[in-house]
Amino acid sequence: MEYATLNTEDKDKTPFLENLSLYIITGVVFLLPIFFIPSISVPFLFTKSLLIFISILSAFFLFLISKLKRGVLTLPRNLIILTAWTIPLAYFISSLFSGNIGKSLLGQGFEIDTFGFFAVMALMLSIVPLLFRTKESIFRIYITFGFSFLLLVLFQGLRLLFGDNFLSFGIFIDSTANLIGKWNDLGIFFGLILMLSLITMEGLSLNKTHKIIMYIIFALCLFFLSVINFFSVWIVLGIFALGLFIYNLSRNKIKSAGDDMSLDNQTIIVQQHSNKTLTASLIVLIISVAFIIQGTLIGGYFSSIFKTSQIEARPSWQSTIDIAKNTYDKNILFGSGPNTFVNQWTLFKPQSINNTLFWNIDFNSGIGAVPTSFITAGLLGGIAWFAFFIIFLYSGFRILIINSIENISSYYLSLSLFLSSLYLWIFTVIYTPNAVIITFAFLLTGMYIASLRYMPTAPIEKEISFVSNQRIGFISTLILSVLLIISAVSLYIIGGQYISSVLFQRALIAANIDGNLEKAQSKINNVIKFGSSDRYYRFASELDLARINIFLSQSQENEDINKRRTEFQTLLGSAISNVQKAIKVDNKNYQNWSMLGIVYGSMVPFGVEGAYENAKQSYEKAITFNPHNPSLYLAFARLELLRPNANMKEAEKFISLALNEKNDYTEAIFLLSQIQVQSGDIQAAIKSAEAVAFLEPNNPIFLFQLGLLYSNVEDNEKTISALERAVALNNNYSNARYFLGINYFKTGRVEDAIEQFKIVSDLNPDNQEVKTIIQKLTKDEDPFGKNDINDDIIKRKTLPIEGE
Repeated sequence: MEYATLNTEDKDKTPFLENLSLYIITGVVFLLPIFFIPSISVPFLFTKSLLIFISILSAFFLFLISKLKRGVLTLPRNLIILTAWTIPLAYFISSLFSGNIGKSLLGQGFEIDTFGFFAVMALMLSIVPLLFRTKESIFRIYITFGFSFLLLVLFQGLRLLFGDNFLSFGIFIDSTANLIGKWNDLGIFFGLILMLSLITMEGLSLNKTHKIIMYIIFALCLFFLSVINFFSVWIVLGIFALGLFIYNLSRNKIKSAGDDMSLDNQTIIVQQHSNKTLTASLIVLIISVAFIIQGTLIGGYFSSIFKTSQIEARPSWQSTIDIAKNTYDKNILFGSGPNTFVNQWTLFKPQSINNTLFWNIDFNSGIGAVPTSFITAGLLGGIAWFAFFIIFLYSGFRILIINSIENISSYYLSLSLFLSSLYLWIFTVIYTPNAVIITFAFLLTGMYIASLRYMPTAPIEKEISFVSNQRIGFISTLILSVLLIISAVSLYIIGGQYISSVLFQRALIAANIDGNLEKAQSKINNVIKFGSSDRYYRFASELDLARINIFLSQSQENEDINKRRTEFQTLLGSAISNVQKAIKVDNKNYQNWSMLGIVYGSMVPFGVEGAYENAKQSYEKAITFNPHNPSLYLAFARLELLRPNANMKEAEKFISLALNEKNDYTEAIFLLSQIQVQSGDIQAAIKSAEAVAFLEPNNPIFLFQLGLLYSNVEDNEKTISALERAVALNNNYSNARYFLGINYFKTGRVEDAIEQFKIVSDLNPDNQEVKTIIQKLTKDEDPFGKNDINDDIIKRKTLPIEGE
């Protein structure tokens, strides 16, 4: 046994500012997985992104100032860094042709798929090799990862043990909420730590203490990965474990050379060895295979114990490829523009998505982050990513596989950093990780480049002297000044976006939780001062509409008509103006055009001149940007019914178009039944519904429609039978239970009616109408008054339970 110490040439004599930059990067590594502000009004991921942005820029400028003061700058000659910069370059060029430059350059919340984000990432990848010049500094990052990991384990473990409400801080409201971000992002992070521990155990011969620590970390990672049960993580880990197992079985590549690391005068004990233990990689391989084959069964066991379950939807590979093809038909070189995938999704999404639970979700990315770049940044962005990955993989293969290794520490650091980076880069291709994971991918790649200086064929570094060449010094100072100005402006813009995001959350809370529209209006006005986002203007318009509805419902006698007209026109003008501003921010977002249609449509019943025509044009524009969204056709149908002389035929035509897009669209079927009833064609409607129910007897939607039609002809027995079958097929079908409860009440089955309404209330705890019905039923009161129930059903224009 021997004690490994660091060579004296590795001792750092770095200037203060460079050390400070190094500590900032180290601090980011520690804080990023666990940092959050415990406030519901503070955007969780945006806060982490802002931390990344400020930290990297601060470290960069401290480093540059230090180098300019010394007059010498040493740059690594590495193609990985060069190709990394082609990614933000491609994004910048694509942004210029996007049609929405601001959204593509910096986004509306420093989103991942923007030029700004990847520019900061490339900057970090470039300065990390310049800052991490010793093995000690690189190893310190591993220690930092370890401490951050332990805090994350402690937090998440306590929440698993004591339940959702423990350590919730008002923002971690469900069992899968965590400090990293999405549940699967947490799984990727634990997989990364497992990778590092696995490589450490099989790449170094540790003393007993360090081996115990590694196995504890190893076991903790496996436990949390089992709870999370992200299928893709198991596949990637299984492949890596198999590779390590075969490699260590066939070759004892790593040899002890008596040179190792020490950190803060604490040596790592390294034992001379010849027989490698393969236990760890074999364990990972076996467990991975078990979860790949029986992940649903095993994961379900853990989920039932810890009450953790989640569904994360994203476009498939085929959908992503189809959208890329359609995008390339219009602009193959530059794509649709960074940060615009959602527009391409709504424009080209497959109609089959409407037959799933996710039909009304507007996805912001494709199957993975890199495939999304192929769409938004075009072929130019795709080539940049391809070149980066090729150079990265070639470097790893050439340095780590072909070349001989002189000492264990150099090989261990380079191997662990390369494989850890590769692990994270794989997930950028097959998944869309959040900013935390992508930041670690760039960071570890930069550290891998830094570790190459200790390899036998390390690339020669280039030294630039500012002192010996005044021209270079002048140009360097000029470039630094320009970069400072650009960064200051970017920080101002992103800082404004962050403040507006916080204020917007408070406006939402004021409107939706506090019910204070005046307070919400005041806050949204402040939001717009700090940031310009179409969603802010849309929300402001929604507030205007809510205030209009309140204004119209509070009509009083002897009130000045001119005053009321002026107030009404002011509110209406504000609503229209806000939506038009949203359209100006993003004229390709169908939601903005749909909102304009809603605003104008709300004026149609009052006979406002031009309201119908403007609403119609707005909905037509919305449909051009989202042609397969059935809700837009339904909105058209409702617009036809809002006219003083309702056009039933046109409404039916648009309902038919909605059902062509989504044949089980409950709200469209419900509206159609009301039109048929009002048209007096109930028997024909019943016959057609019976035929459909016969063809699809296991479709609860059609049974629900049939039950409504039976109810309209007061055939209580058939109504109850149809609705009971619908409920049996879909136990959470709230609207079916609602009308089943009504018909139970009509036939004197009050207790059965109460039971149905209680279930509806449990499924929809915020529905006050259902709570009122239950209260009256339990008091033996008639919750429906003296009105005819069938007439109430006929007159109802919307479903009692929204969202189905």
